[in-house]
Amino acid sequence: MKKKAELLRCTILLLISLGAGLALSLFPDTAARGAARGLNVCLSVLVPSLFPFLVLSVFLVRSGAAALLGKLLEGPMRFLFRLPGCCAPVILMGMAGGYPVGARGTAALLQAGEIDEKQARRMTLFCVNAGPAFVLSAVGAGFLHSPRAGGILLASSLSAGLVLGVLLRGHDPLTVQSRSISRAPAKAGDALVASAFDACRSLAAMCCFVILFAVILEFLSILIAPGMMLACLSAVLEITGGCRDLTAQGAPLWLFAAALGWGGLSVQLQILSLPGAPCLSYPRFALARLAHAVLAVPFAVVLNAIFPPEITAQEVFSNTSSQPAADLGGSPIAAGALLVCCAVFLAACYSPRFGAGRGKKEAHGRL
Repeated sequence: MKKKAELLRCTILLLISLGAGLALSLFPDTAARGAARGLNVCLSVLVPSLFPFLVLSVFLVRSGAAALLGKLLEGPMRFLFRLPGCCAPVILMGMAGGYPVGARGTAALLQAGEIDEKQARRMTLFCVNAGPAFVLSAVGAGFLHSPRAGGILLASSLSAGLVLGVLLRGHDPLTVQSRSISRAPAKAGDALVASAFDACRSLAAMCCFVILFAVILEFLSILIAPGMMLACLSAVLEITGGCRDLTAQGAPLWLFAAALGWGGLSVQLQILSLPGAPCLSYPRFALARLAHAVLAVPFAVVLNAIFPPEITAQEVFSNTSSQPAADLGGSPIAAGALLVCCAVFLAACYSPRFGAGRGKKEAHGRL
């Protein structure tokens, strides 16, 4: 029975591969357009908005600054999420940086021995949020032409993520305990260099998935007529193009909130393929993303009723493919988070335990 199932699986994959190869051979221009579109998204949205936060999220862990900051937030973290305090900076960076930042920081905590595998899996389920740079600038100001709509979507996504984290905390008192064995923090300079290389590797993997799904969506646009169905399918597969297509169809704001909570299959595969990511089955991860999407909808509906956006997406839709890239640096929340992390970086550099101070002691010992 198992051999038959395996044979059926291989046959299906072979047929899909042959079909994809035939499509690429018959429609090379379509594939090229999709790849160019995905590459443009990587260069104009993904790299400028995520790279600094990916570097900082890993640096906080490698330098030991996360443990230092975590001591101040140990109580709230244990009470809300049943996690050690060192997880707080990673959760905050995930909220400020965007989808893969929190997941990459979680993997760094696991590699450093600050949390165990069970805690890392639980964090990966809820530390996946759309960042302010993308929601406020790309979706709100760029696609919807409504900063207020962007604020509603951001508040809905972050609130749903926090609620999901509380719901997933469980009742096992052992889950609040950190691992007793952890790696010694690296010097500030070494941690920064390693974090930069780590961010480059992570971004390369993310860009591969973005380009791949852009090609898939380009072929789907040939098979499916433009409309709400294609827009929803686009949002299920890839979030940036999905939000643009939802805007073109004049979709309600709660549908944007659900799409941002889901994140897109492209983002989900990016997260599961990150270096050092915890062993997590896709069905469980997809269920958590679906729960995030469902939780975000009521927040969006209530906030939209209290603070209705100035204008609707359908009234102002136009081709704004170049707009998000111009506005990515204008997020006050992201800028504030960046300044806070820079302050932590400087503190780590001059702390006797982390970096410069330790180097001086070693030099004095050699003299």
